[in-house]
Amino acid sequence: MHIIENYNAKADRVYCYVGECQWDRLVKKYINTRISIGHLDGTPTYFVPNRRFMALFSMEARGQEILERLDRDILDVIRTKYGSSIQLADRDAGEEQTRVARAVFSGPSIVFGGITSRYHIDAMLKRAFGESDAMEILALAWYLVSEGDALVNSDVWLSHFENPAGGEISSQNITKLLDRVGQDGIMSFYKQWLEGFGKTGDKTLYDLTSISWYGRGIDMADWGHNRDGENLPQVNFALLCARKSAMPLFAWPLNGSVSDVRTLENTLGFLRKLDCKPDCLMMDRGFASMDNISFMLKNGYVFLQAARLNAGWVRDAIDAGRGIRLRPDSMLRVGNRTYYASTTKCQWVALRKTDKKGNVSEPEVLVYQCGTAKGERYMAKEGEKIISQHPCVAHVLFCQDLVGPQWDLFMGKLNDEYRRLISDPSAAPANELKTYFIIERKKWARVRSVDFNMERIERHRDKYAGHICFITNDKTISLAADALGEYSTRDYIEKDFDEMKNDLDMRRIRVHTDERMKARLLIQFIAEIYMREIRVRLRDSVECRKMTRKQIASHIKGIYKIKFTGKYRDICPELSKSQRAILAALGLNDSR
Repeated sequence: MHIIENYNAKADRVYCYVGECQWDRLVKKYINTRISIGHLDGTPTYFVPNRRFMALFSMEARGQEILERLDRDILDVIRTKYGSSIQLADRDAGEEQTRVARAVFSGPSIVFGGITSRYHIDAMLKRAFGESDAMEILALAWYLVSEGDALVNSDVWLSHFENPAGGEISSQNITKLLDRVGQDGIMSFYKQWLEGFGKTGDKTLYDLTSISWYGRGIDMADWGHNRDGENLPQVNFALLCARKSAMPLFAWPLNGSVSDVRTLENTLGFLRKLDCKPDCLMMDRGFASMDNISFMLKNGYVFLQAARLNAGWVRDAIDAGRGIRLRPDSMLRVGNRTYYASTTKCQWVALRKTDKKGNVSEPEVLVYQCGTAKGERYMAKEGEKIISQHPCVAHVLFCQDLVGPQWDLFMGKLNDEYRRLISDPSAAPANELKTYFIIERKKWARVRSVDFNMERIERHRDKYAGHICFITNDKTISLAADALGEYSTRDYIEKDFDEMKNDLDMRRIRVHTDERMKARLLIQFIAEIYMREIRVRLRDSVECRKMTRKQIASHIKGIYKIKFTGKYRDICPELSKSQRAILAALGLNDSR
């Protein structure tokens, strides 16, 4: 079903029809049918329904009669095509005055406007950017949530739906807006946002994703580990969100070549400037390093860190708790998996060593496995000087179901590293894998030899495959089961990244300067606040939990009212069952 517009030269008018092509089984051919629905008039052009569809619009608005399905479908096609440019005329019997009206699509204003007021997003943006820019930022964020398309295509949507900007924003004005949104304003908004949501006592999830870039002009775009497997330069995007509520807290772009490990201190530095100190940082293995853990302990951060199995201290923790994990009473059942758990108290010790000649070494880190349940402090040995030591706990879990996948992943990494070392004679093995290779250059040999250290590989298979390890200084995570339960909630941040890339048009960067990119990511961050609110609240609704994002957006966009000129009241058509369920799940009233 589609709209056909035909110009009639004699009447000097464009007439509109709904066309539909259907298969006729009797005559065995397609039959094209047309239904007259009205005409276009005025400058700028607006759509005027004919008498039949004027009456149908009026009946639908008043809920006076149940329309046939064909009529409802045609009205939906008309609204989709012409939106707010529909002009309705209704002449009551005995009245000479004609009432002119138009359909106003208020669904996004009701839903997104309600969320805006709930979290005072508009007030924060006004204080950071001023009234005019704040309203345009909000309008573009609403468009992203509804359509998930490039900002340059927002003009049609903004002209059809009620929005804070009051109408469409041209692509030129969007570019000017992105240029005006400076770093000072962005940081001002984040400071206000974190004051409201960053100090709730909830644990904080931290992770990175990569956003690819085709063009030139962004200095932060660089080559690095692309999480989407694309052979393109990228910008890393750091995101923090609250664990329980899944509310996004802070987001910031980072250089594309910076590894996960090196981003943590940078991001925490930003948060310090915003007077925000997360209550408990929860991070995956990508951020696990001696330097990061030492930094967090030294600066008083509480954290739960998943650890890499190739680290020496992690293997010491696995070995120290092996006897406990062999006991039947160490068994845990989580979902469809069975784990065997152990907990070892440790001291994270920073020290210097002095040799017999009096030479003092650079600071070193020693992870001391405590021999008692109370976690005794480490006592310096001869030639050692303790700089600092901090108590922490290592939780280790073994699962038989993880042995195969972990082993396959490990062997795949070794194969990839082996090919790299063979192809590049000057390449050095990665630190985490170097113990699994034997690299030699024999006397008079023209090239070096590279082989696997099978003894180390077999030891890894026998002793360490199938294990996962966490290190924490959070006193509320005293058992391995607690650590596993807390860490399993990290899927919230993965959903945020998935929504940003697949639903909010963030798989590619479409701006051409660093400053515009930061402004674009702020709009993205605000859009994610709306997406999170809809996702979390509708998840708890029996009627709404099975709806897709597109279905939810379609129901929201379908909410409208008929607005008359003059003294006549607006008419609000009855909401569908799905629309009522969405508003109820979001805790919003139909205040059209």
